[in-house]
Amino acid sequence: MLRVGKLMQIGQVSKQVGVSIDAIRFYERNGLLARPSRSEGGFRLYSSDDLSALQFIRSLQTLGFSLHEIREFVSLRTNDLRACSAVRKMLDHKLKDIHAKRVALVKLEDELKTALTKCNAQLKRRCGKKSGRCPVLTVLEPPNTTVPHEH
Repeated sequence: MLRVGKLMQIGQVSKQVGVSIDAIRFYERNGLLARPSRSEGGFRLYSSDDLSALQFIRSLQTLGFSLHEIREFVSLRTNDLRACSAVRKMLDHKLKDIHAKRVALVKLEDELKTALTKCNAQLKRRCGKKSGRCPVLTVLEPPNTTVPHEH
């Protein structure tokens, strides 16, 4: 059993790890963090192992892993070297996801730059004139958007 002097209450853990109290409770409810022991007064008491587990969870979140993925990492954490293959596979999958997102973001960035260039060109041509339409809005409109007139 752990010595009481080494245990911390939830507020202390929250401040030390930089995670809200609600997040800690959420991790407990969802099985990412073991339920802590309780004081006689019913307060949660966390050990240094719990603190380490919370820091591990936060590190994985910072790397962009979902709660589902973090749950897998947590289950592998106690499996020592045998877990390396599974962890490697998960990291490889995450890198592929990030690469795909990066490619999509570059494409989106190029599209936005093109749209901005069209806007700038239209504004220069129209300089001071109030007529004309924004070329980007024209491109974004679906075809045949005219509303029929009622007689």
